Amino acid sequence: MIARMLPLMLAVCLSGCAANPIESQQRLHHLVVVWLNKPGDESLRQRYIDESKPLAELPGVLAYDVGRPARVKRRHSRSVLDESYDVAIASVFENQAAFEAFLKNPTYGRIAKDVLRPMVEKYQVYDFVE
Repeated sequence: MIARMLPLMLAVCLSGCAANPIESQQRLHHLVVVWLNKPGDESLRQRYIDESKPLAELPGVLAYDVGRPARVKRRHSRSVLDESYDVAIASVFENQAAFEAFLKNPTYGRIAKDVLRPMVEKYQVYDFVE
């Protein structure tokens, strides 16, 4: 009996392990933190910011904000505040499919690979859904 049910149990497990259909319809937030290959170089930082702005116009992008670290005075411990990066980009997409289409867009590919990445030493990406 168990041997006959094993394929059914496996199919149920695999379908439950697939991407959450509700999650795929939620807005996706994409945060990228960038350290430039010339840290602190204001002209390079501004160039990166300016060259990335056309990405805001691509299909599926609901919001696109790019800037430098804020020098904000805080009352809590400064040990949790990371100001070591040069640029951060916070973007919002309609859903996961829109984000995936954005990543496949030839304009994104050209700007990211040919224009932005040559300026970058390292970067960190954080994605989350609402």
